[in-house]
Amino acid sequence: MIKTLLSVLALFVTFTAITTIAMHDFSPRHTLFLLADAILLTAGAKLLQETKSYYKTVAAAMTVLCSVFVIRYVTPTALKVWDVDIYISFCLGLVNIALLVSAVLPRPVLPKLFLGLAGLALFAPILLCWGYYATELSWLNVDSVMAVLQTNAGEAMEYVKDRTGAFSVPLALLFAACLAVWVRLASRLTATKHSWKRIAGLVFFLVLNVVLVFRTSDNFMTSIFRETKDYQKNYSEYARQKELRKQNLSQILLQGQTGRKGIYVLVIGESQNPLRMSAYGYHLPTTPWLNSIKNDPNLLLFQQAYSCQVLTVPALTYALTAKNQYNSLQLEQAVSLIDVAKAAGYRTVWLSNQVRYGAWGTPVTVIADEADQKIWINSHQGNTLDTEYYDGELIRRLQDVKRSDKMLVVIHLMGNHISYHSRYPAEFDKFKADGKRSEYDNSILYNDHVMQQLLEQVNRWPEFKGLVYFSDHGESVDRELAHNPDNFIFEMSYIPLYMYFSPEYVKENEKTFQTLRAARTHCFTNDLVFNTMLGIMDIRNEAFYEAENDLASPSYNGDVNRFKTLYGKRSITEDADRQKRLTGSL
Repeated sequence: MIKTLLSVLALFVTFTAITTIAMHDFSPRHTLFLLADAILLTAGAKLLQETKSYYKTVAAAMTVLCSVFVIRYVTPTALKVWDVDIYISFCLGLVNIALLVSAVLPRPVLPKLFLGLAGLALFAPILLCWGYYATELSWLNVDSVMAVLQTNAGEAMEYVKDRTGAFSVPLALLFAACLAVWVRLASRLTATKHSWKRIAGLVFFLVLNVVLVFRTSDNFMTSIFRETKDYQKNYSEYARQKELRKQNLSQILLQGQTGRKGIYVLVIGESQNPLRMSAYGYHLPTTPWLNSIKNDPNLLLFQQAYSCQVLTVPALTYALTAKNQYNSLQLEQAVSLIDVAKAAGYRTVWLSNQVRYGAWGTPVTVIADEADQKIWINSHQGNTLDTEYYDGELIRRLQDVKRSDKMLVVIHLMGNHISYHSRYPAEFDKFKADGKRSEYDNSILYNDHVMQQLLEQVNRWPEFKGLVYFSDHGESVDRELAHNPDNFIFEMSYIPLYMYFSPEYVKENEKTFQTLRAARTHCFTNDLVFNTMLGIMDIRNEAFYEAENDLASPSYNGDVNRFKTLYGKRSITEDADRQKRLTGSL
């Protein structure tokens, strides 16, 4: 008995010393979990045959499971000593439960089969974290998981091919080796003595481990998946309540203004960084068309636009609905731009070269599907990122749009999405000196050409009134960080924003146009696109419209101190670099 107590004490002191030294901190309350670990380790060594094999098996499994501490240590993510204590206990409880179940299964096939499945379940999240770190040098988080779940297999594969190197194969082999070692070591453990004391001990041991897992189930690893589930639940609720929103809108707009007649075009770019656009001062001629018309009196080029998020679905979810970073509206209650336009009597069109998201019915999909006419030019929707067409095909497909004298047309480009070389035809392969950066510049050049063709086409429509262009988010090209929020730099949130209005619109709405012209240097985040479009179309119903968030309103609040990105996590005032550039260029 004394020997057992000394063993428990030695393990407890060792665990406490290691975690305290490693974390430079000590939590008496959470250290009790380490005491439970010491007790269960000692009990497991006695209850399961082959004491040395038990310790070796647990040590091997815990080494793999706790290897994620290395990622947390080398990345700037907060980790406290109690996070370490809780996670260690959680892992030990799971390992003990798996070993105990295996030990009582009939031999020899069932234990190995069970251990293989248990090993996959235990180690797969660890492999996911390491794989993500290898590609992004950051810790896996909710935004990253949602980005994967809201995309499709083709886009994920293209991203992997573009961002990963030769490490992926060794990582998979290492994972397979760890799994094989786990099965080989764990399959040696048995619980062959079936006396009532042994059975009672095993049952008690199982109960203690189950309790430990339950008590420690809220830890920094499980929180990723729990929060992802909550995130998805909110998105699903948005889809579920769409009919209720439409009914409310119809009643509201029957009593209010119904908007200006004409055709309004909203173009959504993809992953476009204004720092790589010559119209914004870039040294290479990547936007010759925009350069040529930037002084056109009917064109407004905005200088200080940011995205509200750096991932497509979150950014557009806010940009295209009444929800934004500055109000307290619940997403599921937020009406969409398409819904409002339809309720105000506009015919609506959604024309897209993007893959049609469909896994969970994200808000972007729900919004798009409400349009009166939907044109998706990707024949492989949901399965591949290769749309078979460059964005120029969208210009040709404009002829399929069923026009009326009161319309909203939303056009979603593939734009400058990674892989950059896939975004433009061979004749636009002009810049070649700088690898992927040159490929990105070529995609900007092609985007400029597409926008030239698009504006020329819609400008021929007699009913055309105005076009607004913005990007969902930016792209970190020089540092090759793409637009991963885990490695956030402000450049990822830089976006172009420009507008073009017909002479008729300017003449008929001079006050609105002059207000927009005066706002060209104001700070702006793209979650305010909803209100700005309503202002341009003159659908100003107080039930959903916010004048302080509308660039077309004299009441627009341009105070830079209020603006944020990453869904409110970062303040624009932290972005000293852009402020210096603007000061030097304006």
